[in-house]
Amino acid sequence: MLTRSTDVYVPLEERTAIANGQVARSHPADLFLSIHANASRNPGARGIETYFLNFARSRHAEAVAARENAISPATLKDLQGLVKAIATNSKIDESRDFAASVQESMVRAARGAHSGAGSGRPHGPFYVLIGANMPSVLAEIAFLSNPEDEKRLRTAQYRDLLARSLLAGVRSYLEALNRTQLRQLTDGTPRTTVGGRGSTGAR
Repeated sequence: MLTRSTDVYVPLEERTAIANGQVARSHPADLFLSIHANASRNPGARGIETYFLNFARSRHAEAVAARENAISPATLKDLQGLVKAIATNSKIDESRDFAASVQESMVRAARGAHSGAGSGRPHGPFYVLIGANMPSVLAEIAFLSNPEDEKRLRTAQYRDLLARSLLAGVRSYLEALNRTQLRQLTDGTPRTTVGGRGSTGAR
């Protein structure tokens, strides 16, 4: 499900609510992928980064989070609640793995199109990810402030390449998740049988 089909602004909090199935005609999602284009005062800055929710451990991550959060109505008075939300988030480990799959897929695709595709899988306190009930990541697909990145993003071919790489990252994460679950079953992890009328059950 996409949060929009036209070039309109959707508040950060509403995007998360859509993923959680809290908005009319929406259904709870299994994964939440927030797609953004980065910017910097340095026109030479470029690269691809995929973030997951946690406390920032670098000035760069803090700066990116600050820019993304600037359009949210939340203020410093909400800080205590934000800290608690991050500290109690039960999807951090899963989101980290999801971010790794998306990041690796995007970088692989971008390097095939041009050299110098940066990489990174940092984390930070992004409002749009807080409150998501599923593994969630924020993908910075390019720097609009970089002339070369901007030129590439203007082409339908490059945008399609990035879209396909995002999809491949999602699929890669789900495949890894399925392999992990299968390994847990074959290694002797207690099985859970889900059965019903006329059902043989699932293991």
